[in-house]
Amino acid sequence: MTEQTPGVDATARGGRWPWVFAALLLVLLGLGVAPRLERSRALDRRDVEARLPPLVATARVTRSEPKAELTLPGTVLPSQRASLHARINGFVGRIHVDLGDQVRAGQLLAELEAPELQAECHRARARLDETERNLEFARASARRGQILAGEGNVSHEVAEEARARANSAEASLKSAKAEVERLDSLYAYRRVVAPFDGVIVRRNVDRGALVTAGSGSGMTSLFELAQTHTLKVYVDVPQSLAHDIRPGLEARISTLDAPARALPGRVVRTAGVLDPGTRTLLTEVQLANTEALFAGSFVRVRLLIEREAPPMLIPASALAVRRRGPRSSWWGRRMPSSSAWSCWGVTWALMSRCWTDCPPRTGWC
Repeated sequence: MTEQTPGVDATARGGRWPWVFAALLLVLLGLGVAPRLERSRALDRRDVEARLPPLVATARVTRSEPKAELTLPGTVLPSQRASLHARINGFVGRIHVDLGDQVRAGQLLAELEAPELQAECHRARARLDETERNLEFARASARRGQILAGEGNVSHEVAEEARARANSAEASLKSAKAEVERLDSLYAYRRVVAPFDGVIVRRNVDRGALVTAGSGSGMTSLFELAQTHTLKVYVDVPQSLAHDIRPGLEARISTLDAPARALPGRVVRTAGVLDPGTRTLLTEVQLANTEALFAGSFVRVRLLIEREAPPMLIPASALAVRRRGPRSSWWGRRMPSSSAWSCWGVTWALMSRCWTDCPPRTGWC
């Protein structure tokens, strides 16, 4: 049997420890040096890339098409609309039309009864008859006074007084005639007639209703009349395209229930000034109501614009939105510094999927 010596095993175990410490030291050095080497290589690559010229994607700036379509929302309105109010106090005697009736200009719509006004007319005519008789008597007295004064039977003062009474009677007659004419013209308003061709869109009174003259707040109108043979649509054109809007410009109007059906229209007038609140130009488009389009409908109006100075067309990806507004960088010899990159301030006009119409602002940034 062989016996192992304890001193030899202890010596062998003690000889392995230096190797273990050396391996741990190498691992720690590797963990610390490797990241530093990687960062050093990254810094070297950055320095090399910084010295190289930058690589950018470019696109040629062109002018957009002179013709453009602008779609704006609008509301269809009748070409004419009027609220018919009573001009005299009275009662509704007869009603000859109802809601939805087509009427002609001058057609009788309703008749009012005004007994108080009728009595005033009778009194005015009676005063007129009395004034005419007084004038005849005054004129006869003036003629007799002149004859008697010529014969010396009365003084000239008496003749002059008779002539003055005759002149006063003539003035009273003119005043009485004017009062009769005023009351007659006022009494004629008992007949409510249509001011233009159209359709009754509202009837607010019934037979026997008490009506009051006037059209202020709280006064109820008798009828509301609208002319729907020709319709109009008001749209607000943005400031960027306001200069291209002029009378005679073609338009296409479509409704939500039939978007494929486009009704032809034409710009007839503009406000001429921009709304300071919205920076838009109020524009009126008229169209013939051949398709029985309802007034009050919401529509979309497509304006076929012919632009005198089409804006430049650049990719939408070339725009950078900054605090001072959108910016775009470009290269060209028309810059203040020849053949250099510069930042150009732009304003958005019309957006598309990939390209943007950008009229340049005044000056360079």
